[in-house]
Amino acid sequence: MIRKATPADFEKILDLWLEASLAAHYFIPAAYWKSLLPVVRDNYLATATAYVFEDKRKIKGFIALMDHNFIGALFVHPLWQRSKIGTKLLRYIRRRRPNMSLRVFAQNKNALRFYQSQGFKTVEEAVDGATKAPELLMAWAQGCFSGYKKVFHGDS
Repeated sequence: MIRKATPADFEKILDLWLEASLAAHYFIPAAYWKSLLPVVRDNYLATATAYVFEDKRKIKGFIALMDHNFIGALFVHPLWQRSKIGTKLLRYIRRRRPNMSLRVFAQNKNALRFYQSQGFKTVEEAVDGATKAPELLMAWAQGCFSGYKKVFHGDS
């Protein structure tokens, strides 16, 4: 089930975020992610609109939106990756938003492949200021399907 996150979910989301971040970003020191815990908890989760994928009272994934259409985070717990949870979360948001953008580290090949399979296109390449790692700005918009297969009823 996908539902809007509540403040009672934040600690579970934070634990999931850290575990998934460490697993996905092997190219960035673990200390970096751990140092972000207070910022994510106190600033980010407080201002984001987050949705969780919950199954049997366990939060298995979440998506967080900033400024309505920017995906600040999409994480699935490593134990449940490749089980369509990320796709379901993204589909849930797509039905409510006409366009979205996100940033992904270029070395995070699994995430990059996932977003490309979901129709996101790279629109900008940059270097993350804090980590010095290459990152990509990716975007998706309803009706912009250059080379994109029809996924939802009403897609052109």
